Amino acid sequence: MKRWTALLAVLVTSLPGWSLAQTVTIQYWHINTESFGLPAVRELIAEFQRRNPTVRVEERFQQNAYTGLLQNLQAALAAGNPPDVAQIGYLYTNYVAENFPFVPLTDLQGKFGGDLSRFPANVMALGQVGGVQLGMPYALSNIVTYYNADLFRRAGLNPDQPPQTWAEWRAAARQLKERTGKPIYIQLLDDNWSLEALIASNGGSLLTCQNGHAAPGFAGREAVEALQFWADLVKEGLALNTLWNQGEQAFLAGEAAAYMTTIAKRAGLQAGAQGKFELRGTRFPSFGSKPTRLPGGGNVLVVFAKDPAKQEAAWKFIRFLTSEEGFTIWTKGTGYVPLLPSLADDPRYLKDFIAQNPIQRIGIQQLPNTYRWTSFPGPNGLAASQALFKATQRALGGQASAQTALGEAAQEVSRLLQGEKCVR
Repeated sequence: MKRWTALLAVLVTSLPGWSLAQTVTIQYWHINTESFGLPAVRELIAEFQRRNPTVRVEERFQQNAYTGLLQNLQAALAAGNPPDVAQIGYLYTNYVAENFPFVPLTDLQGKFGGDLSRFPANVMALGQVGGVQLGMPYALSNIVTYYNADLFRRAGLNPDQPPQTWAEWRAAARQLKERTGKPIYIQLLDDNWSLEALIASNGGSLLTCQNGHAAPGFAGREAVEALQFWADLVKEGLALNTLWNQGEQAFLAGEAAAYMTTIAKRAGLQAGAQGKFELRGTRFPSFGSKPTRLPGGGNVLVVFAKDPAKQEAAWKFIRFLTSEEGFTIWTKGTGYVPLLPSLADDPRYLKDFIAQNPIQRIGIQQLPNTYRWTSFPGPNGLAASQALFKATQRALGGQASAQTALGEAAQEVSRLLQGEKCVR
């Protein structure tokens, strides 16, 4: 009898159309560290598995944020063992769409169902490239300013009235340095996110469209002025020149008085500052009366699974992550802006939480100033992004002026993008 039962089970599970009746394991690649959303990732996986006991999710952290994940993804695809679902930074959506074998979101929806109509059209557009729905927009952030209110008081500054323009921040940084010895810190990472926020807020752009073809725009006057301003802060000892992890450690150790970085760091910074200093937040600075323009940070969830059972499991996982319950856990555990706007006003989800977290409100208030993160097109898109980062490092390190560094990088990027059409 037992042998017959076992044989029957084997026969049934091998039938065509058998779907998620036995445990399916999927791999999820992400960039979330212990202080940057990993506890929320694990909570989400645990809750998803509780609701879907036939699916097991293995999370895999990828170092060096979206660039590191992309490089590892290239290697995994070449080896034939890619993750089933991965966080793809908005700056690399064009690159992935043009170079990697992915499963379009509309294909998943057509095969396995699911209603996406509750998401605003502009939200879904974050995951589209050339009219194709690459994946599901998941994380959205913008750059905000965190500051140490205790150091402000020691410097004779009013923490209730933080600087709002770059001219005001330069004066405040000088006062902070003179009276406390502490500089400020602007996030530095090879995704060029903070640099783009500076350039765009000064009226410039990283990429332009000339006669239907993509061309670098970061050698223009507005871009040069923005990077040179940052480099001058470093030269005068008013800002740190160090990579993201080291800069954040300095801020949490009280060695930097302010920290311009993503709203998605809100939860981790609150936990890290607790018992050490009073953490406050304000908007990203403007250049005089010019409106700030902020690239939307974050990622889109893209499926690379080949097996239909894994595709279905990955789609179920994505649908949970982007559900009302999923976004509530995600926003509380990170700081990312929920992509279902109604959650912010719904007492069942985030209304009370946002009311009690003034820093979280900053990210929401800046949404009208947020636009799609620039993605360099074509097979050389990653190399183009790296060329710009190297130019930034040269300028901040004093090896070249911003004009020289950006001008030379623009020549290199022009060659890398030669013949590439503008991608919307």
